[in-house]
Amino acid sequence: MSGIRKIVPALQLVVLGALLTLIVGHAQAAVIISNLEGNDGTQSASLDNLRNKGMGFTMPAGDDYLLDTATLRLNLSGTDVHPIVQLWSNSVSNLPGSPLTTLANPSFSAAGIADYTFSPSSQFTLAASNTYWLVTYGTGAGNSFDWMADGSGITPTGVATHFGEYFDTDGPPPTGFSSILNSYAISAHVVPEPSTLALVVIGMLLLLTRRVRRMKCVG
Repeated sequence: MSGIRKIVPALQLVVLGALLTLIVGHAQAAVIISNLEGNDGTQSASLDNLRNKGMGFTMPAGDDYLLDTATLRLNLSGTDVHPIVQLWSNSVSNLPGSPLTTLANPSFSAAGIADYTFSPSSQFTLAASNTYWLVTYGTGAGNSFDWMADGSGITPTGVATHFGEYFDTDGPPPTGFSSILNSYAISAHVVPEPSTLALVVIGMLLLLTRRVRRMKCVG
């Protein structure tokens, strides 16, 4: 009987390890869409409170994803720049419709060109088959920055598909077609459905119970 008592905790650890493996496997970040790293060519979008740019992408059918980060290749004129980075819905005209969430800015420690990662202020779901727009602009006329682009025009790829690019100079949303493919990346992760996790837990517990009963019979 003492042997069984020693083995049961070990089996419980095996079950726990299997569950953690399942959860971590589903929670790993995926590249939703990206065209980083670009070559920082002469093409870019100079943005401020009126000049704004949107890059669109369509999520695949199947799983929903939870947004992790959006990374933009920016050229900052100084550390007091405050870009506004948002995800917008898609309108019936296949243009940016309305803002859905505003991402939190990272700290800007130096001027110049770098990849800057913006994070959601609260949980945001990228729903399967939906189209979204990453819209970026500034907070004032004297608070401008450049959203860099590759000179050869690299089309973003990933789990999602590139949908389009728009720009204008009269404030968001952008509604004028643009040929510039700005450099960015979006990452997110799939979270398993509660019903799936519940079935796995039940299955693991049944397996553990059967093994314990066999050990008792042998003992």
